[in-house]
Formats: sequence, structure tokens, C-alpha cells
Amino acid sequence: MNENMNPAGNGYGPDQYTPQEERYVPNQYKNGGKSPVKGILLGFLIMLAFLGIQVVVMIPIMAGEMISTASDMVKNSGGDISTEEMEKALMGNVDAIGISIIATFVSMVVAIIWYRLVYCKGYKISDLKKSLKKVFTLRSFFGIVLAAISMYYLTNFLLVLIQAISPETMEEYNKLMESTGLITIDWKIIVMTVIMAPINEECIMRGMIFTTLKKNMAPIWAVLISALYFGIFHLNIVQGIYAAFLGLAMGYFAYKYETIIASMLFHAVFNGMNYILMALPESFMENTVLLFVIPVVTGVAWYFLEGKIKVRENTNFS
Repeated sequence: MNENMNPAGNGYGPDQYTPQEERYVPNQYKNGGKSPVKGILLGFLIMLAFLGIQVVVMIPIMAGEMISTASDMVKNSGGDISTEEMEKALMGNVDAIGISIIATFVSMVVAIIWYRLVYCKGYKISDLKKSLKKVFTLRSFFGIVLAAISMYYLTNFLLVLIQAISPETMEEYNKLMESTGLITIDWKIIVMTVIMAPINEECIMRGMIFTTLKKNMAPIWAVLISALYFGIFHLNIVQGIYAAFLGLAMGYFAYKYETIIASMLFHAVFNGMNYILMALPESFMENTVLLFVIPVVTGVAWYFLEGKIKVRENTNFS
């Protein structure tokens, strides 16, 4: 048994440590498990399970708020209220942000427990330290952060393309973001999107789903399919497109560092960029030159911090 491998030996993630040079043998990308269909189906079921958890949490809360609002309106109006007025009042009094926070929190707790008990058997504090050490070296940390910043601007460029191709789709997306309140600076929203969402979604996507896929197919296909599931998980076209794009990067980092801590960091920085830029002058956010310059600059910096070294390592093997 490899001395760097956890005795549990149950696949991808923080419970297994493969020597760095072994991970970059090109042949590894050609090898995989014998049950790709099984991996795809299991991954899909895991995704559905967590979508179901959030729906199960949200529906009774929304129903309770609507019933309470309707009861108050009937009492205050003496029963003289139109259906249209009732519908507007019900939708206006639903706390979408609060419900989203609760649903995300419940999903996160379930995801952490599920991932820990099923996918990280035998995982110890010493293993956690190894994972943290891999990600939080100066070079690796700033490499991941720079990559996330670059991807943020590349995603904005992708949104510009979607706007040009289908303005109606982008208009619907913008209305959705406004209605959910996710584009406002509020500490509850920031906690949900920058802390809770990365933990929840990385445990699900790069933890459980990617692990399941990688046991049944070559890593490159596991990254691609888990990225596709990540897009579907967001349940709207625009977010789905750029989430799938992001899923490729996060899958790469999780596989590269052999821990979802790397993809969590990337995810948190990417989501946090929205709120950082909101605090800056509007002209900075709308500067189209920066849309092209920043990805190039951060991409080049990341290459010299991380990519160049890995390319050299790869060339040592045939």
C-alpha cells in the first residue's frame, strides 16, 4: 500500500493521497472504472436528492408564510379582497432570502454528514492538516485565488455573449436575481453565498458526485459530467451555462489537490467577487477593457505560480 494513501482507500477526496508525480502520468486520464453508466446514474440521483431536500425544506415554510399572510388580510379586509390583490400580497410577503438561507443550511448540514460518513471513512485530523497544507501554501493559495478572479471576469464575458445572442434570456435572468435579492449587499446573503453555498455545493458536486463518477470512469470524464450536473443543479439556463463552465475549473482544482478544500476556496472567492465589486465605483464594474485585461493578467500570474510548474512535471513522464 502506498504510504501516502489513507488505509480507507475509498477513492477520490481527502481520504486518499497519491504521490504528486503519479497523479500526472498521462495514462491515468485514459483509465477508469468499468461502470460509467452506473456512475452517471448514481451522480444524477445524488443531485436529485439534494434538490429534493431543498424543496422539502422550502415548501412548508413558504406555505406557512402564505397562510399567515392570507389569514391576516382576510381579517383586516373583512373578507372583501380580490384574488389579484391576494396573489400580490402573498408573493410580496414571502421571505425568499430567509427561506433560501434555511434551505441552504439544511442541505449543507446533510451534505457534510453524508460526505463525511460515506466518502471519508477513516479521515483524521492529520489528513485534514495535509489537505490544508496542500491548498494554503503561498503559491497554491494565490494560484487558486487568481484563477477564481480570472474565471469571474471570463464568466462576465460569457454573460455578454448570452446577452448578445438572447437578450430575452438575460432579461429573465436579471429579473430572477433581483427578485431573490442576491445582487444586494447584505451580511446574510454574503454568508449564504460566500460560505454556506461553497461548502454545500462542493460537498455535493466535487465531493460525492465527482468521487462517484471517478470510481467508474476516467477523471477527465468525471470532471466534465460533474460540471454538467453543477449547471443543472442551478435550475435556470443562464446560471446553468456559467455554472457548468465553472464546474470544470473547480473539478480540476479538486482533482489536482486531491481535496474539495481547493474547490471550496475557488468557489468562495468567485462568489465573493460580486460583493467586492459592488463596493467599488460603478465605472470600475462597467469598464469593458477590464473585462479582457484582468483575466489575461491573472491568468498569466496563475501560470507562473502554478501552471508552469505542473506543465514541467508532466513532461517528465511518457
